[in-house]
Amino acid sequence: MSGELATDRLAAFYETARLKSFTRAAARLHVSQSALSQRVHKLEDELGATLFVRGTDGIRLTETGLRLLRYCQAKDQLDAELLRDLKEPAVGELAGPLRVAAYSSVLRSAVLPALARLLRGNPAIQIEFQVHQTSALPRVLREGGADFIVLDRKLAWSDVTALPLGRERYVVIESARRASPADIYLDNDPDDDVTRWFFAGRPDAPDYRRAFMCDVYGILDGVAQGLGRAVVPRHLVRRGAGVRVIEGYPERHVDVVLHHYAVPAPARLHRQVVAALVAGCGRHLEPD
Repeated sequence: MSGELATDRLAAFYETARLKSFTRAAARLHVSQSALSQRVHKLEDELGATLFVRGTDGIRLTETGLRLLRYCQAKDQLDAELLRDLKEPAVGELAGPLRVAAYSSVLRSAVLPALARLLRGNPAIQIEFQVHQTSALPRVLREGGADFIVLDRKLAWSDVTALPLGRERYVVIESARRASPADIYLDNDPDDDVTRWFFAGRPDAPDYRRAFMCDVYGILDGVAQGLGRAVVPRHLVRRGAGVRVIEGYPERHVDVVLHHYAVPAPARLHRQVVAALVAGCGRHLEPD
């Protein structure tokens, strides 16, 4: 293998990996599908490894393909910063794509406000926030769907850096204004196990039925409207939100942890995102 990867082959791989489609990647690069496939095959020959496998649900990346995708994403970020610095050296503004994925109760309440100052000061950052169920977030990181994920536990992956951001402290809430049934608890969906987890092993656990509100903000609205009770992070119980904490149930907590792939020479954007999240998320996870 030569000491340098061919740019056209790398571009063919990167677009195919991003779009998960040879057809769409060929259209994006303005080449025929056969030409694109040939470039990818030549790259595989050069690397001595298969990058894609085909399945019933389309194409997916091999482990080597995932490693190469992470390389392309890091290179993209470094290229964007370099071009910005060369064109406007006096500005020194951060630039490039940034994809941050988290679960719903921390994205809007902690992650976004922790990054807001950085994003306001650097409008050339192309931000993409994503909300996923906690069970899906590790796969999003592994498959290159996000640069950073925020999870409710620490992943023990040797090639991933995990940094604590704070804790979510869970409490039981009810409507502050309306009478509501004490035997109905609101969850996101049937797969949401927060209520079950909170009451597991407790002698004072109530008998309850479940109703589903789509996401944590739907749960808060449902509780405020008197549709039932819920188990939510205390930091989401804001003044004037129409809900109140039911005292008597000891809090339970989960750790909130930032994950990203270990990068030998991270771009400035990468470093400053990590610094902003580590410095800022904790205070937003504390209750009013």
